[in-house]
Amino acid sequence: MAENLKILVAGDVEGQYDALFNRVRTINKKSGPFDMLLCVGDFFSTDPAAEAQLESYKIAEKQVPIPTFILGSSKAEHSRYLPDLKGCEVCANLTYLGDYGVFTGSSGLKMVYVSGKQKMMTKPNDVGFTMEAIKSIEVQVGNSSAGVDILLTSQWPKSVENLAVPLEGTNSEKFGSALLSRLAQRIKPRYHFVGSEGIHYERLPYRNHEVLQEKTLHVSRFIALGKVGNASKLKWIYAFNIAPMAKMPVLKLNEQPANTSPCPYGITQEEDETEARKEALGNQYFYDVSADVMSGNMRGNKRRHNNQGRPPRPPPKPMGPCWFCLSSPEVEKHLVISVGEHCYVAMPKGPLVPEHVLILPIGHYQSIIELPEEVLEEVDKYPFLDYNLLWAITKALKTIGKSVVFFERSFKSPHLQIQCVAIPSEKENLVKEVFVEMAAMQSINLDELPTHAELRQVVPSGKPYFFVELPKKERFVCHIQGRFPLQFGREVLANQDLLNCVDRVDWKNCPSSKDQETKETARFRKLFQPFDFTL
Repeated sequence: MAENLKILVAGDVEGQYDALFNRVRTINKKSGPFDMLLCVGDFFSTDPAAEAQLESYKIAEKQVPIPTFILGSSKAEHSRYLPDLKGCEVCANLTYLGDYGVFTGSSGLKMVYVSGKQKMMTKPNDVGFTMEAIKSIEVQVGNSSAGVDILLTSQWPKSVENLAVPLEGTNSEKFGSALLSRLAQRIKPRYHFVGSEGIHYERLPYRNHEVLQEKTLHVSRFIALGKVGNASKLKWIYAFNIAPMAKMPVLKLNEQPANTSPCPYGITQEEDETEARKEALGNQYFYDVSADVMSGNMRGNKRRHNNQGRPPRPPPKPMGPCWFCLSSPEVEKHLVISVGEHCYVAMPKGPLVPEHVLILPIGHYQSIIELPEEVLEEVDKYPFLDYNLLWAITKALKTIGKSVVFFERSFKSPHLQIQCVAIPSEKENLVKEVFVEMAAMQSINLDELPTHAELRQVVPSGKPYFFVELPKKERFVCHIQGRFPLQFGREVLANQDLLNCVDRVDWKNCPSSKDQETKETARFRKLFQPFDFTL
């Protein structure tokens, strides 16, 4: 594909395959060549005439003129046209993207897609997407993403007409999805195409930043398309050129048209949490970790639990899928090193160094200061008391000439993660200097904690913070107000004066195979085992 791509987008096809592809063939001959066709809304139809048309493309009696990508249907009966509901080729040049996900082409163009309509809890047997799908996409894209090129959804986002000229008779509050509003606000698509309502509506471009408060970002364009071949002659096909944002100069990418409006969604944290609660699943899962991790741990834990004389309070339920709740299906169990009664130790994805591990609560807690006493007792034993996992990790790493830095970022992180990163012992004296210097460079205020002060004494409940404990037991806290660099802890430790691995600041840039991760987990478990008091 050329770096500057020519793309066609069509609304609901609903079995009008010949009408669609004949029109595309004409446009491609006159104004092409186009690189691809994207279809939003419902593509298939159970009408016998439509099925006959589709079959003619499957047996190559007719050809799909250019590479075409489609979304899944909002109707369960259409699933029979798809060999694989997670994504597949329907016929030559016709590809079903899947129920939801992220697609990055060889050109660098990044697309996000969500098939069907938001699933209603009152209709559990309906097809559609849930909060789980939206959160999965956000994890794949990254919550701090600068945006994606194209967002394809069949359903409209709720409130998209806000702060713009609405189309008469259109009310996305009735047929739109709050989850898609949330997604659009967070991943900042340059183009958002929708179908499903048989409406053609091109909204004014909207900003993805607050003027004079945040750095300038690109604008988003929202375009709804009518049904293919509709009798009302509403526009159902759209042609445009786009260069992948990853390859565009920043000034060009962030140009602001004269008619740009503020973002229409304005979803508050309270609204976001309310919607998440509506989507929260009540099912409980049970974890299954390999025997070499669990065998000694669980026997000891049962003894300790029986001696307590009272059951612990259940942890809060996550509002969606959580990658760190040990009972969650999303946890990658091959990374688990040791399991205690309330907490566990695991390797992170994309570690800074091989001797980089995490301490996490088994239940869903957001930060140290939010923990109830029975969990805090064990968490405190991990990083802050004398005979604990901090002691055990420190002792284990000392055998290979390493010291440890512990830090926690309770900001845009739904589950408590205490990062434990090894550094060469000979660099202990440099750590404080580098932290203080790099904090000052980024206007970050690090306050040193008194020796006997507890973190919850200086940080109010619910407030974001960054906390770090250095090898010589100096402890610092930053009270986060406004923006904060999410990778600050890793950035400091990756500095050339400490670990000298600046290319590993972002964990997403540190890919590793599952086999390699399993080997590294087993290696650290062997190093750690002589000091693992949970056994």
